[in-house]
Amino acid sequence: MTVENPDRADDAPGRARTAPGLIAVVGAAAFAAVHIVAIVEATSGNYSGATTLAWVAIVGTTATLLLAIAAVGLDRGRRWGAVAIILSLVANPFILVRILGFFAAPQS
Repeated sequence: MTVENPDRADDAPGRARTAPGLIAVVGAAAFAAVHIVAIVEATSGNYSGATTLAWVAIVGTTATLLLAIAAVGLDRGRRWGAVAIILSLVANPFILVRILGFFAAPQS
């Protein structure tokens, strides 16, 4: 509740209203970094470590995707949530392989 409008209990400061979307972007960026580290580990021959990091990235980006969808749907950082949705989809190793496979040229 605010003094100016006691009937509106959901009036929150701007930063508090954008928190879920912003958290989703930061989380998606962090898991994108984990994905990059997994790729580096795989190219250096550490396949078991790369697999573990890839699974961490898959689970993490799925969680940030769900948080971002909630942020957009509840209008709690809608713009940040939209950015997080895109970043979560691109940073997810499972989805990225599907996207790259779709655009790959057929080999004959």
